[in-house]
Amino acid sequence: MSMAVRITADDPPYVEAVIKYPEPAAEGGRISGNKEFTFELEDRRMRIGNARLEPKSFETCGFALLRRTTDIDFAAEDEVQQRWHPQARRLVMELTGAEEVFPFLGILRGGEADLGGGPALMAHVDFNAETLRHWVSQLAKERAQEFARRRLINVNLWTPVRPVENSPLAVCDASSIERGDFMNVKFGKPETIETDSFRGGFDSGGFVLGFNPRHRWFYYPHMEPHEVLAFRLCDTSDSELRMTAHTAFDDPTSRPGSPKRMSYELRTIAVMSA
Repeated sequence: MSMAVRITADDPPYVEAVIKYPEPAAEGGRISGNKEFTFELEDRRMRIGNARLEPKSFETCGFALLRRTTDIDFAAEDEVQQRWHPQARRLVMELTGAEEVFPFLGILRGGEADLGGGPALMAHVDFNAETLRHWVSQLAKERAQEFARRRLINVNLWTPVRPVENSPLAVCDASSIERGDFMNVKFGKPETIETDSFRGGFDSGGFVLGFNPRHRWFYYPHMEPHEVLAFRLCDTSDSELRMTAHTAFDDPTSRPGSPKRMSYELRTIAVMSA
């Protein structure tokens, strides 16, 4: 469920900042790393609204702010699976009404060591419908064939490990995106399909977001570790692709020299009732 958000007098109604959009030639391209792809990016200066000041509907806009417990060591994979995954399942079930939820491909990003390659600076969506069906067949075990035929919704959960002072995450209001704004991409290098753990022998694909001046971007300033930004990506029953693209951005109001952002992003697949 959504949570009451903290608002302070210092929170601006919006910031003007650069969103890095893939160029139109990105269609059919590949992303093989956080900063490795076969196309160029375009810097577009956009207004990024303060979502704390404007109530948003997950159903319409595709994102919501939730709450979690904070005593989780995200650097310890066993603890993540034992303590964060059950919470993640509950949050996504409450948000979507799913019958089952499968967390997968969590990643710890940022910090002084730039874990995970640091913040991902590109407007994108993680996976397409074919890739979601592949993943649920790997995760669901004895019900794999049944679940692969169901309606699947990819919901990501993004949460700070420490207070966010720079490089916050921006999400694009799904209702402001047109189907044609999305471009198809593949992940990883063709020669490593069999050895990449995140692909498991499958040539996975997703989307990047091309520029459209009608896009409405939002962020939650100064996110704290108890906060979780949930956003809806691919829905296998949605032919109009009402998905919430996302990207980190350089916040011009960040304090110089502030600690690098450190966050944990968990992908989930919500399996809806038959």
